[in-house]
Amino acid sequence: MLIEEAIKLEKDLIKINSVNPSFGGKGEKEKAEYVKRKLIEYVDKYNIKNYTLKEYNTIDKYGIERPNIVFKIDFKKDRTLHIISHLDTVPEGDISLWETNPYEPVVKDGKIYGRGTEDNHKGIVSSLLLLKMIFENNIEPKYNLSLIFVSDEEDGSEYGLKYLLNFEDEIFKKDDLIIVPDFGTPTGEYIEIGEKGILWIKFNIKGRQCHGSTPENGLNANIVAFNFVNELYNNLYERFNEINPIFLPEYSTFEPTILKNKVENPNTIPGYVEVVFDCRVLPTYTIDEILKFIDDFIKNFDFKKYIKHYNRSVKVEITYDILKSENPNYSSENSEVVKELKKAIKKVLNREAKLCGMGGGTVAAFLRCKGYDVAVWGIGEETAHQPNEHIKVEDLVKMAEVFYEILKQ
Repeated sequence: MLIEEAIKLEKDLIKINSVNPSFGGKGEKEKAEYVKRKLIEYVDKYNIKNYTLKEYNTIDKYGIERPNIVFKIDFKKDRTLHIISHLDTVPEGDISLWETNPYEPVVKDGKIYGRGTEDNHKGIVSSLLLLKMIFENNIEPKYNLSLIFVSDEEDGSEYGLKYLLNFEDEIFKKDDLIIVPDFGTPTGEYIEIGEKGILWIKFNIKGRQCHGSTPENGLNANIVAFNFVNELYNNLYERFNEINPIFLPEYSTFEPTILKNKVENPNTIPGYVEVVFDCRVLPTYTIDEILKFIDDFIKNFDFKKYIKHYNRSVKVEITYDILKSENPNYSSENSEVVKELKKAIKKVLNREAKLCGMGGGTVAAFLRCKGYDVAVWGIGEETAHQPNEHIKVEDLVKMAEVFYEILKQ
């Protein structure tokens, strides 16, 4: 019965395109309406009385309504288990790499294919299956239950969880248990309890453009950029070199990812170069520490030792723009949610849970920065954002069973 329901839910969700508007999509409104209908369907079917369903919708910069849903069932307990899933997806990408239509569900060999199946329909589907299990088995849960469905996870959560935190006091309490099912390995034993800080920083390096045959008339921004990047890269790795084996990789990373100028012909020396670094920082450090180090590095950087010929009257300018900044975050290994999840994984999956951290980001970061312990967990084929995204149907049921095990007395 749960398998059939999981397939039906996934099929319905796949057919609803909810690509984030930042990537040219129409947003999450239709998918949110579907989720609300299913919630009310379960309310009516199981005669649920002690619930609230609230919407916290907002309008984004494109004029598109971005929905956020909080569905709570009050079982008269002191603490609440929150399960937070996101409604938006990324685009399908190169359609030629898909073997099936990304918005037409296909079930094959126990797997279901389509955009969003893993990221993050698995959270939505397992949450809805959990409701069925609670009321069909007529249990007395040991926590209240809160199912939260947010927008905009794929582009920073400005209109999703970050917006929802404007209403923090009416939704969350500090001793609540919070699970974000937006991560997962095929066997399901890994619990993510920490995320590296994220700093995307664009350096603007200004010299002076001139003809390629007369470098003495200008200042080659390429030479400055190449050496600035190489020195900064090595210095960042040397200075921020702590190791934390929970994370993979276990060190902070500082990688140049974009290098560009506006010169398109071989006989012009560029006067302006942009370089972007993607930095992923262990919880040992803060983003402010990294920026302070970068400020001092820029102040002391001497480009003159690297360049042979240039106009001595020209001064190099190095400035930067912060494209994204999120501090590292970490949940206690001994928090209640981690303990409960460990026990449930052992009981349902017969596996010893392992704790890990990652360099990617989830909505857990915003809650951890507010002082909440959050566990990020799930089961999946690790096909999120890929062509032919899919998930095993049985894994959707197993996730619901783990949540159910936590709620059981």
